[in-house]
Amino acid sequence: MARISETDRRARDARLAACVEAAARGDAAAFERFYDQTTGAAQALARRFMPGRADVEDLLADAYFGAWRGAARFDAARGSALGWLLAIVRSRAIDALRQRAAHPGTDRDPDDEAAAEDTDPADRLWRAQAGSRLDEALRGLRPAERWVLALAYFRALSHSEIARTTGLPLGTVKTAILRAQARLRAVLAG
Repeated sequence: MARISETDRRARDARLAACVEAAARGDAAAFERFYDQTTGAAQALARRFMPGRADVEDLLADAYFGAWRGAARFDAARGSALGWLLAIVRSRAIDALRQRAAHPGTDRDPDDEAAAEDTDPADRLWRAQAGSRLDEALRGLRPAERWVLALAYFRALSHSEIARTTGLPLGTVKTAILRAQARLRAVLAG
């Protein structure tokens, strides 16, 4: 892996800090830029802690949600925005691992259970293909669309709760969810 120069690192840190500071003022587009520029590092760290892809996705959704809600607490004088985010990811991962250790067997991956129960290879192949197609379709969405879908489907928030949580107007939330669902349908139908 190529090392980044000190000048480039400082420029990146300033750019990310500006995104977090703008997000603290309610700028969702700035938070999308922050997400786009940090998701690779956050995923790499999450994968070190969590065994499954679903675990990593849930962990990252939770971490970015926490970053959005806690953006006002970010202090560039105490460290970089990337370091701040990675500390959130690490904290969420440790919490998840502690919870899993305290309650073994309650956090099983439904895909693993279904695969273990299915003896029909055709069913297993269909599940694997469907999962990879959905994953690919989700990656094709804009970060804001993935974000509101995750809040709606994984956190079971209503449209108005998503609007309050994100600071986005209710109409924007509804439009983003409808647009994301239409894109997913188009990709998955093809």
